[in-house]
Amino acid sequence: MLGLAGALVAACGQGDGDRLASGIFRVAGSQRAPSMEMREHTVEYSVIPATRGMVHAPDALVVFERNLGPALEQRIVLPNTTALRGDNVIQIRAQTNASARLGEFNFAELTARFGGLPAPFERLTDSALMSGEDSLGSYVYAREMIGNSTQCVLVLRRLTVGARPLPSGTQALDVMMRNCVDGSLEAALAPVGERSLGVGGNVAGANYTLSPHAAPRR
Repeated sequence: MLGLAGALVAACGQGDGDRLASGIFRVAGSQRAPSMEMREHTVEYSVIPATRGMVHAPDALVVFERNLGPALEQRIVLPNTTALRGDNVIQIRAQTNASARLGEFNFAELTARFGGLPAPFERLTDSALMSGEDSLGSYVYAREMIGNSTQCVLVLRRLTVGARPLPSGTQALDVMMRNCVDGSLEAALAPVGERSLGVGGNVAGANYTLSPHAAPRR
């Protein structure tokens, strides 16, 4: 199998070879995506204006972005007023059919692409996830209650063309958020709920300030 992969990749251009290699590894049962792994380890983030964020996050402390070739990724850092370590952050990847299997939402691969699970969810497995749904579609999440008042959530969801307009040239938005708050579960989930992720006209009460084409064309 590896010999076949090497021969096929050598016969293609670099971009085609990266995509083909990723596909072969996946057919063979591996979650590896060689071209994306290389970019994830070498492409740096840059700070961008909050107005270019792919989701509405008025409380964002800073927004980072990096271009991974077939995908565009943003990290939106939210305030953390709790005593728990680590950032509250929304990670977003604008996916194409060259960067993700759009017909499959895979917990292991998605968390690997986002660099693993944040505290306090490092040992989370997919069997512990709960499901939710709003007008944008379904999502999965885990929650941890710390002390008497601190709620921590980890949320994973994929938004497709049917849910809302997407950045130009992409077919899905993959979202992962860790958010710890001194408050309710609803408050912890809110930054990736329908009112934050929706675009005005698609969701009642959604924000009109967000441009669905915020991401630059590639």
